[in-house]
Amino acid sequence: MVQARHCIRRTLMCGVLTLAIIQSGLATDKAIPREVPPRRSTQLSAGFGVNLPLPRDPRLPWARHWWTRIFDSGVKWVRLGQYENSSDKTSWDWVERSPGVYSVLPEVDEAIRSLLDNGVSIEMQLCYGNALYQGDLASRPKRIEPAPPGIGEEDKPPHPIFHGLTTGDEIDAFLKYTRFMVSRYKGKIKGWELWNEPNIGYWQPNVDSKERRAAKGREYGRALCRFADVVHEVDPASKVIFGGTSEVDPAFVFAAISACPEKIDVMAYHAYPGYGGNHAPEEADALQGAGSFREAIGRTLGVRKDIEFWDSEWNVIPAWKNSNESVQARYLPRYFLQARAQRVEGFFWEFIPGTDGNEQDQYGLLHGETFAKSAFQPREAYRAFEVTSALFAQTEVDLMADIVLEPPEQYAHGQLRKYAYRDRTSGKGIYALWLAVVSDPADKFRPVEVEVKLPNSQFVNPVLVDVRTGQVTPLLWLDPLKETLKIPLSDSAIAVADASYLDWPEASEAPGELTATLSGPDVQLKWSKYASSAGFEIQRSRDWGMWEKVAQLLPDQTKYSERLPDGTHITYRVRTTGSRDPSPWSNPAWVDAPH
Repeated sequence: MVQARHCIRRTLMCGVLTLAIIQSGLATDKAIPREVPPRRSTQLSAGFGVNLPLPRDPRLPWARHWWTRIFDSGVKWVRLGQYENSSDKTSWDWVERSPGVYSVLPEVDEAIRSLLDNGVSIEMQLCYGNALYQGDLASRPKRIEPAPPGIGEEDKPPHPIFHGLTTGDEIDAFLKYTRFMVSRYKGKIKGWELWNEPNIGYWQPNVDSKERRAAKGREYGRALCRFADVVHEVDPASKVIFGGTSEVDPAFVFAAISACPEKIDVMAYHAYPGYGGNHAPEEADALQGAGSFREAIGRTLGVRKDIEFWDSEWNVIPAWKNSNESVQARYLPRYFLQARAQRVEGFFWEFIPGTDGNEQDQYGLLHGETFAKSAFQPREAYRAFEVTSALFAQTEVDLMADIVLEPPEQYAHGQLRKYAYRDRTSGKGIYALWLAVVSDPADKFRPVEVEVKLPNSQFVNPVLVDVRTGQVTPLLWLDPLKETLKIPLSDSAIAVADASYLDWPEASEAPGELTATLSGPDVQLKWSKYASSAGFEIQRSRDWGMWEKVAQLLPDQTKYSERLPDGTHITYRVRTTGSRDPSPWSNPAWVDAPH
């Protein structure tokens, strides 16, 4: 009798599920998008990171179409503070140009405000030496000018910026600069990182042996422990980040943290497997020992139990050996998804290059100023980042979900990757699968079809998403009761979710290229729009005060003027509005009142 009731219940469930699938399949042709719609930074509660240079003339000006793409693509974290092989405008030699006199350029404050207003979290590196504190007192300059971008790894001017903090007065002076910066941006910057890649030549000298790296690590550690005290004292809510090491360098790291392991909130490293060539991102653990390094840190006496790990620089460069832009686009989702599965925060190096630097136009999700049609245009990997962010930015690993499949015979030696995630905001599940193989630049990988079971997925209308391109394809259950699908595996990540997973509000691209100029007694604004909208909202801020709404304009209006308001520093921003979510804000543009 019990068995009979079970059969009846199972038959009814099967009939209901089948009917639901048929009905939803008939009803969702229009509901399922052909491509993943983007999710802007303002629409996400969490997400992935990039390294970001600050705007500068002439190669990275505000009024080109690149700054707003940060927010359009869904970037949620940026790492500021050093640009290629030189300092950026937040570095010590920019902030303290005369002894004891600290100042930050207005464009730095504008950039930080713009990032925060558009939903992006910031970690800042405090970087590099200062000639004001090098050499004997009599020979020290009274004022310095910062080194130009792309000074180069050799760093051989009379007062090198990569000079490490080796003397007491250097450390004391650096900590005063630290105190100034943390105080200025308290509650705004979420993490403070001491230096960039101090284990190599950016903290001179560059050394090779394990013993000398350990000695150099102890030297770095003397500054690190005091740096941590200053940061935690001034802003207890912010995190102290160990300056991301070039590759994984246990000798340097363990020596550096030996005096204060409990003071480090984030351990950062840069795991480029096979730098200079095409190596799969998953090889970081095998080729560089990143996994064993994390385990060893976790076992170290005194280390915080909740210490975080950040891989704060990764990329594979199209110009590297056996690589191209299609390789980069295939690897990017794999990198971020693997890092997320390992509970490591990943950062892409970098969002855009400044071509006045020594690395020219090699790096970046966007091209830099190439003086050609490619200038400031997205690389193929930009779309891959946009899709990865839209699908997985808010997710965490779902330990309760399961993915059951046998890897294809030729890839049964550890190449299969399969992870279940769950969106922390909506509670919906999503799966990611790929083959962790080295991608061929020819991009002719033949997908291997496999059957996969997704027990208890609760998917009614399953869809397949190409995470590289965002293409969405409806799927049919081979067996609805067993929740079995047939999917293609390749060297590019795919996602499987219910069609309802893609149901989020859409927002237009942000208007950009905003300029503000004084013309007699008036301020004239101009901007560009990149998508249709129902109109534009203009806001202003006077002398860094609260934003005030200035005007609401029609969709075809991309100019506006007004009489110069009271104040000395007037900043403007623009966004699109309408029935959908508003766009992110444009780049800021400002005028300073005549004296």
